[in-house]
Amino acid sequence: MFTKFKMLVVSSAICLFVLTTSVHAEASSTQAEVNTQPKLEQTIKEELAKKSATITITYTSKDMKDSASYLQGIRDSIDHARETVREDLFWDLKSLSYKMKGSVGNLTITLTPEYLTTAEQDAYVNKEVDRILGDILKPDMSDFQKESAIHDYVVSTTSYEDLGEIGHTAYSALYNHKAVCQGYAILTYKLLAKAGIESHLVVGYLNGDPAQTHMWNQVHIENNWYMLDTVFDDPTPDQPGVQSRAYFNVTNAALKGLGHTWVESDYPIADTLYK
Repeated sequence: MFTKFKMLVVSSAICLFVLTTSVHAEASSTQAEVNTQPKLEQTIKEELAKKSATITITYTSKDMKDSASYLQGIRDSIDHARETVREDLFWDLKSLSYKMKGSVGNLTITLTPEYLTTAEQDAYVNKEVDRILGDILKPDMSDFQKESAIHDYVVSTTSYEDLGEIGHTAYSALYNHKAVCQGYAILTYKLLAKAGIESHLVVGYLNGDPAQTHMWNQVHIENNWYMLDTVFDDPTPDQPGVQSRAYFNVTNAALKGLGHTWVESDYPIADTLYK
């Protein structure tokens, strides 16, 4: 599992062996019934991906050793579901609070997620990703050529600017053409994924200072892993049409030499020079 370097703000209000109260569903709310922990995890992940505003799940499992372990198993399932959603969705999820009411075999779990972007903004991003790839990719391109075109697009159309929370999103990078490192990296991740190229979002810090948090990408090209930082290949202040390749498909050693620090054991090793 990859280290996320993010505080998981998860609060729970637990009241066991109390009659379940009714929950009024909002327009984007979901109600489901599950009877195992794996199904509980899967349902949570699916609903988070849909950007459900409220997720209400009736948990009917009666398999328990004691009340404490029963509740802990549910907490563990919720935490694991959040930790294992798609990488870009993890970083879009600001918080996930939850409460539980009822009794063993008839427990109502109500989860309330908070996201950086709306479902409508996500739809805009998905549409733009399709349009962009249709413009910049050709059918006979290799994965390297696709990655190169994606890198150049992100660097040439986005400028670094802190717009608050929205600036940490691919939506801002596309709609405002402005973002911070997280927005650059997530847009790059989404474009690579739609182009069929495996990648990860890497989180670390700069210049030996843990307070200078940073995000970039790691890409899998021709059976090797490489580091890719579209933010650092974009000059600041922005210079339209000017871009660098200093952070394009570099090794761990090269990136560390350029001032990046991260938990290397959390990611595949990039140790091959691209030829």
